[in-house]
Amino acid sequence: MGKLVALAMVLGLSLAHADPQITPQQKAKASELVKSAIAKSQAGDHEAAIELYQQAHMIIPQPLLLSNIGSEYKQQGKKVEAIKYFCMYLKEDPTGTNASYAGAQVKTLQIELGNEVEDNDVCTVKTKPVVKEPPPPVKENPPPDQTTGTIGIEKGADKPHASHTLEYTGIAVGVVGLATFGAGVYYGLQAKRISDSITNHDTTMMWPPDIKAQEKEGQDDQTKQIAFMITGGVVAAVGVLVTVIGHDKASSAEHVSIRPVATQNSIGLTVGGGF
Repeated sequence: MGKLVALAMVLGLSLAHADPQITPQQKAKASELVKSAIAKSQAGDHEAAIELYQQAHMIIPQPLLLSNIGSEYKQQGKKVEAIKYFCMYLKEDPTGTNASYAGAQVKTLQIELGNEVEDNDVCTVKTKPVVKEPPPPVKENPPPDQTTGTIGIEKGADKPHASHTLEYTGIAVGVVGLATFGAGVYYGLQAKRISDSITNHDTTMMWPPDIKAQEKEGQDDQTKQIAFMITGGVVAAVGVLVTVIGHDKASSAEHVSIRPVATQNSIGLTVGGGF
């Protein structure tokens, strides 16, 4: 309260010694506005006090009013606006009665805002040097896989339908196995037909001139029957196994290779790969 009364007296003296061109009516009006502003400030209505101080300053541009406006903004917690008006006061009246107070307030507010200032120039914020961050390191692509002589596949890379590939391969192998087994059944029927023809031949009649060839053909068919049925059964079993594994396991690294194998007496498939 004492500070506000003293301030009112200082303002009264300042307004009394204002520009002689200002009329007594203007001085009286400005003085009334200042008194009302002080009353509003005491009541905690800082927004109204600021408006009244600004009106008084428009009538009589007294620098001390700028310091008062800065104080009102500070009490509102508006630090940027408070600094603005305190600095306006220091610019217009750097050696005035309120200069030390205004300078101290500006320095405190600048520090609270995280700014750096010089003691002799609290209204100028020191520019911080811009530090450029180093660019991120460039990631190099991994070299091709040298163990197999082929381009390596990056681990974790997406491979569409990797698990279904193995499953479908197993189904295909199973189909080939069944077809091979069916061929064995066919040759078995052929061997049985020739065997039945020789067994049931009428002994009173002459043997056909190609009886030896028929016997040889029957033996060959029987040999093929055994080879194809065994091979077909094994291949079908492998196909079922691969299908089950392919259905239950998803892996981008799985692969299967199928190669035909033929000998003098049999035909088959070899299945290899990694699961």
